[in-house]
Amino acid sequence: MLRIYTLINGEQIIGKSVSPGNSDITIEDPFYIIDSQDEHGNNGMSLINVCTFSKEQCITISSSHVVFSFEANELMVRYYEKLLAAQNRGSMAKMIDDAIKEMDDMDEKMRSIISNRLVGGSTVN
Repeated sequence: MLRIYTLINGEQIIGKSVSPGNSDITIEDPFYIIDSQDEHGNNGMSLINVCTFSKEQCITISSSHVVFSFEANELMVRYYEKLLAAQNRGSMAKMIDDAIKEMDDMDEKMRSIISNRLVGGSTVN
């Protein structure tokens, strides 16, 4: 069941409640619900993955941190499911790998520049 949780710090999280308990709640595929604004100044909302850099796609929160929760309506369920389907976990891994490769390339370029300057191969005075 897809639920929206409002936490005591004001954050809202949407996700599949897999083990609602008395003291802890486990939420699978959680997303933050945040206010956003488009380029025309129109207000709306966005969903941001809570577990972007996590090995697992679930979180456990203490029920004492939940102010209230409710079942998401059909429109929100459709939006969430489309977003979840579009979120290809492989593409996130590729994006991170590409960023690491770019950093490694920059590091190698800097080493080459420093090496050239140290051995007199630089054309910069």
